[in-house]
Amino acid sequence: MNISLQKKPYLLIFFSFYFFSPITFAYDFTTKSTLVAISIPAIAGVYSLTSGDYEGVKELTLETLLTAQVTVLLKNSVQRTRPNGENDQSFPSGHTAAAFVGASYLHHRYGLRWGVPMYAIAAVIGYERVNVKDHYWSDVIAGAAIGYAAGAFFTAKYPHVWFEPHVDPENKAYGITVKARY
Repeated sequence: MNISLQKKPYLLIFFSFYFFSPITFAYDFTTKSTLVAISIPAIAGVYSLTSGDYEGVKELTLETLLTAQVTVLLKNSVQRTRPNGENDQSFPSGHTAAAFVGASYLHHRYGLRWGVPMYAIAAVIGYERVNVKDHYWSDVIAGAAIGYAAGAFFTAKYPHVWFEPHVDPENKAYGITVKARY
């Protein structure tokens, strides 16, 4: 049995939801969307760290900090009232921005195999932020654009060299495979 994290990103997606699910079901959906939104950049960071991609971790950190700063600056400048009337911090959606910066990083660093499922999860976060009346669609679209732009602008394509764990319990063989594509 070979387990390849490079070829099977859905394993990390599954495990992230598996470990977060006991926590998330104890709270309302707003809290769940927060945990899921921040789990996308967290998954990206864990994957980069476990792949030995320390340059990618630096890029992700820069992108995430920039996205947070731009989001807070716009929230405090625009002061748009939320649809539920709770406060004046509606524009842009920080949850969506956080989710999309992680998805954009994974897409631009490791390819569409990572990007597509993460964009889908990020889009669900945006939809739910509108559905629970915390944001307008324009807030979500702006948050997605901020996150995507930060990831697209600051992410360098990862070299086609990666490490994969090799697990073969039937033959009691374990190790790390180094693969390169030219």
